[in-house]
This record gives sequence, C-alpha cells and structure tokens, in this order.
Amino acid sequence: MLEALTMMLTMGLLGGLHCIGMCGGLVSAMCMSRPTVWWPGLVIYQFGRVTTYSLFGLVAGLFGGMLGDIGGWPLLKGLAIFAGLLMIIFGLNLAGWLPDPLRRLTALVSARIGLAALARNVAQRASLSGWYVMGLANGLLPCGLVYAALGLALASASSAGAGLMMFCFGLGTIPSMLFAPALLRKLTPQLRGWMLRIAGVILVVLGVMTMLRGGAMHMHQGAGHQQIMQDSAMPGMHDHM
Repeated sequence: MLEALTMMLTMGLLGGLHCIGMCGGLVSAMCMSRPTVWWPGLVIYQFGRVTTYSLFGLVAGLFGGMLGDIGGWPLLKGLAIFAGLLMIIFGLNLAGWLPDPLRRLTALVSARIGLAALARNVAQRASLSGWYVMGLANGLLPCGLVYAALGLALASASSAGAGLMMFCFGLGTIPSMLFAPALLRKLTPQLRGWMLRIAGVILVVLGVMTMLRGGAMHMHQGAGHQQIMQDSAMPGMHDHM
C-alpha cells in the first residue's frame, strides 16, 4: 500500500505543472482580483479539490471491489493494466506529444457549472466556505491526470484504500497550485515546456511499470490458484491410493 501511495503522490507532484496550465489561470485570476493574496482562502481552496478527489477515490474503490468480486483476479489485472495505459496516455499528453482529448469537455463542464462566475463571486469575499466550495467544484472538471489516478484507485479494489490514494494524489498537486500565481509569472514558456516533457516521460515510465506489475500480479495469482487446485486434489489422490 505504501508503494501505491508514493506513486499517487508522485503523480500529483509531476502533474502539478499540468494543473497550473489547466486551472492555474483561474486561481491566479481569483488571487489577483484582490490587493494581496488571501492565503487562508487559497489553502482551503486546495483542500476543497482534495476532498473531491478523495470522494471520487472512495467510489472508485467501491466499484473496483465489486468488479473484483465478480471477475476475480483476472479482472483486477485488467484494471491495473488499464490504469497504466491511462498514465502513459496522460504522460504523452503532458509532454506535448499527444493532444488533450478532454480539453473541449473541460471547457464545456466549466461553462455548465458556472465555474468562472463562481470564481468571480468568491474572489470578492473573504469567505473560507466560498473558497472551499470553489475547490470542490474545481475538482469536478474532467482531467486526464485525475482519470489516470482514478484508474489506479479503481485497481486497488478497496474503498478506503482508494480514497487514501486519491487523497495522496491531491496532496501532490497542492504545491504547484498553491504557488500557481507566482509560477505563472516566473516560468518562461521554454522552461515550462522542458519541465512538462521531463514529467511526462517519468509518468510514461510509471505507467509502464504499473502495466508490468498488473501482469506480474496475474502470473502470481494464477500460480497461486493452480497450487490451491493441486493441494485440494492431493487428499483425494491419497485416499484413492
């Protein structure tokens, strides 16, 4: 479990640069509409996002557990491979080698839930509850990074474990999002591009490792199943003899 939590935290840290590009502008607009950055609101906003991710994780783990009960270890192996594939796709997108298939959907969902209007209203008030709700809403936006993390959470087949995994993932995204206004001003496009490529390559490697681990789980579980079948058959053989 510790390995899974570390991987989720790493995904959040590496993907944080993507978060700056997708959501950082919104956070910056909220902060810059005030004379100074209101840090209590900015911090509680981050934990609003983390709350949404954690709730998604609880649901994904519950669903994964149900699938595991129905399909057993072959299906869980498939879920692990699917999660690794999502990580590879997002890593390629993060590095700029694959277009973001969710960009239009993200813009559509943002418009439907009125995220821009909510941000304008929240930014004018020093209300912790308002900034927290803004974070909750932000967590609903379609995002390839979040879906890749949810794929891993789903493969865990544990509601509590998946919720904790998504919590760690959310924590990993906080540093970049917390300092998004400053980073957007200081990072040149060239530097941000190189950092995104490096993060994307690392995520692709993690995705391949996840897929390989899923295959290893399949072989291990299959060998264990075969051994159980042999052990259960041995008493009968001895009785026959």
